Amino acid sequence: MSITEAIEVFNKLVKTTDNKGEIKIYKGFIQILNSLKSKGLTESQSPIIQKELDSLQLDASTDNLKKYYKQKLSEFKVFLKEEFYFTTEKHYTEIGMVYGMIFGTALGMFYGTSIESLLGSSMSLSMGTTLGMLLGILYGARKDAEAKKLGRVV
Repeated sequence: MSITEAIEVFNKLVKTTDNKGEIKIYKGFIQILNSLKSKGLTESQSPIIQKELDSLQLDASTDNLKKYYKQKLSEFKVFLKEEFYFTTEKHYTEIGMVYGMIFGTALGMFYGTSIESLLGSSMSLSMGTTLGMLLGILYGARKDAEAKKLGRVV
């Protein structure tokens, strides 16, 4: 399936549903496919992407379309990341925020229970989470800017 054919499939799906969740997933696919189309892929990249689109079976009919296409969108993003190092906008920022929350919470718990300062453990926990999120977002934004500069954002 070519990129243009896949875009047509998702444009038809957008027109046939009123479910906002489904429309968001379909438009996510359309955005990525349009970006790939305008990126000027090499002759070696196009067949690989077409083969992946075929393997995703985008024109299959299932009972739960939202769940099916959400999974396929996730698989396609992973494929683009692993095969061509393409990422979506704010990919690294989102990952950085999650890791920052995890490590910030852990550090906040550690300092909150071991030091027991005047602030208390709950304040240490919230400060650790906030600081971790902030640092994660900053690191992710820097990585996103680098990926954009290299032309790897779809």
